[in-house]
Amino acid sequence: MAEEVVDVRPAEVADAAQLLALLAQLGRESNTFTVDEGIEDLSETDEQAQIERINGTTTNIIFVATLDSRLIGVSTVQASTDFSAAQGEVGVAVLKEFWGMGLGTALIEEVLDWARNYSSLERLVLTVQLRNVRAVKLYQHLGFENCTATSYDVVDPTGKRVPAIDMGIWV
Repeated sequence: MAEEVVDVRPAEVADAAQLLALLAQLGRESNTFTVDEGIEDLSETDEQAQIERINGTTTNIIFVATLDSRLIGVSTVQASTDFSAAQGEVGVAVLKEFWGMGLGTALIEEVLDWARNYSSLERLVLTVQLRNVRAVKLYQHLGFENCTATSYDVVDPTGKRVPAIDMGIWV
């Protein structure tokens, strides 16, 4: 039997329907991953246009992890409007059945490579819930450092307030 290989690559317009379904499933499976409001109202055509628009920038990207033709994880960078155009906010999530297999690391490594070699960004930032200890350790291992002196509360997808920190890395 052939060994199955996971591929991490930039999202393509043809991924739109599967990407919307993946994001919806991730939003249901995890209390540490928040899906943007209104995503359930996006059509496949809307998502195709969004992917095309994102792929035309040097400040935004979507990577997908695929197993055969199935999308099983995603990482994103979105240019931050809160601070400066030289900073991007990172998001990453993997389907629960694939946790602990190194996919989060692979997705973040792709983001870091893209940011360093292809983007016009100078810094990547993210918010991580402190209860997600594995994620905090992963980000630290990859060079992210705390940006906030103390934790602060965020609201998780279930409406519960949980402590979180911001982390960042210069690229």
